Amino acid sequence: MHNTIYVDTNIVIDMCDNTRAMYNNSFARITEYMEQGACELFINSDTLANVFYILSNRSTLDTSEVLEKMYFVSDIFTLVPIESEDVLMALDLCSDSNKPYKDYEDAVQYVCAKKIDADLIVTNDKKFVSLDIELFSTMC
Repeated sequence: MHNTIYVDTNIVIDMCDNTRAMYNNSFARITEYMEQGACELFINSDTLANVFYILSNRSTLDTSEVLEKMYFVSDIFTLVPIESEDVLMALDLCSDSNKPYKDYEDAVQYVCAKKIDADLIVTNDKKFVSLDIELFSTMC
């Protein structure tokens, strides 16, 4: 069983927008983790800003609905702050030609997952790179 679960931004967006194709799968999987009770779910602080922006600009939700979703997300996830050293580590991962990181946002997600010693990263990003943390997709 996984105790420390890091959740990628795409899963959080899925959970908040019922028009997305993976809404049901992502919502059901995260709910399942929550019901287990023995695990903690994490997102990084930048995820909230990205989710708010996407829901406000690319969904049919009005501002009050977006805010309601944001409070929901804040209630179920523990926030991992992104600090200067995390940014530098992510940039180093992207600039190291020996490592397969091409996407800065994914590198930040990975660095944050490492920071909390995550057992699992839940993502539907097929190109997400994790060197040593198990990945799980809700696209089953």
